[in-house]
Amino acid sequence: MTNIELPMTELKVLHETTVQSEEIDALGHMNVRYYMTRVDQANRSMLAEMGIQEEPGKVIRRLDTYTRFHREQFVDAPLHTLGGLIAVEGSDESREVNGYFEIRNPDNNQVAASFILQSCLIDVSSQQVLDISVQSTNSSGYSTIVPEHGMPRSLSLNVPARTSLEELLAVVGDDPTPGMMSGRHESMVHADDCDPDGRLREEVDLMFVLHRPTTGDESETAGPPIMRDAEGRRYSWAMIETRSLVWHRPMLGETVLSIGADIAHGEKWRQSRRWMFAEKTGLLLGISDSVGLCIDLDARRSIPMPLDVVEAIERSSLPQFL
Repeated sequence: MTNIELPMTELKVLHETTVQSEEIDALGHMNVRYYMTRVDQANRSMLAEMGIQEEPGKVIRRLDTYTRFHREQFVDAPLHTLGGLIAVEGSDESREVNGYFEIRNPDNNQVAASFILQSCLIDVSSQQVLDISVQSTNSSGYSTIVPEHGMPRSLSLNVPARTSLEELLAVVGDDPTPGMMSGRHESMVHADDCDPDGRLREEVDLMFVLHRPTTGDESETAGPPIMRDAEGRRYSWAMIETRSLVWHRPMLGETVLSIGADIAHGEKWRQSRRWMFAEKTGLLLGISDSVGLCIDLDARRSIPMPLDVVEAIERSSLPQFL
């Protein structure tokens, strides 16, 4: 394995936008999917300037995405997406590019979210990772390190062990715990999700295929459900960290199956994991972890999880997969 190391530079502004009203979810702030839309565009811009671009038969894939959310953003907030290159890893046959990104509000220069990404170039036909040519003259201006505030707080960057569909179905019950998409979910890959070869487009997240609005609910606001506790407070879960690993992309017409469960929790937070499979073959497509903080939606502050939620988590959690 070889690494290309370059001198450190400041993060570069790669994308500038303003939060739109349609990007606001049920919790009243910009939904997580729109953070990823901005980072995807910034990542592709950086890779293009480094000489790494898609071409016929080759596509850029995000293999590993860690996100830490710092401050919620609201309608009309200006956002700058900045990025830099951590390292290029791999062999002469295949390489992955590790990048660090931040979304900042330039009005106060506060970090809204930070990201650690691993990307590669994929051969469309074979689905194999390809070699990429990174010239130091193109990449030296992007080299950076991950600052302390961008490092994981609760989640690990280790690659979790792969688990079979049969093993999960044997231990995951049919009674999901409230509010974090645990239990079983499935959805079919639609034509408008796919590239010309009939494979799920790289920029379409598996999680959003699984949790797209159902027929008749297209106007429903995105985001986690809003509930009330025994005191009548409106509460839900705000994502504070997520991590997604993708190994395979499903094809048009395939049913994607998600099996989810909580694997750890504390007084005010819960960590859940979702394993995503091609239902017919049992192929593990990817794994998604998230840490959600229980918040009082009107006070806009964290609160202890309601007792019924804690009891449900303790009945069905799978700490053996942590």
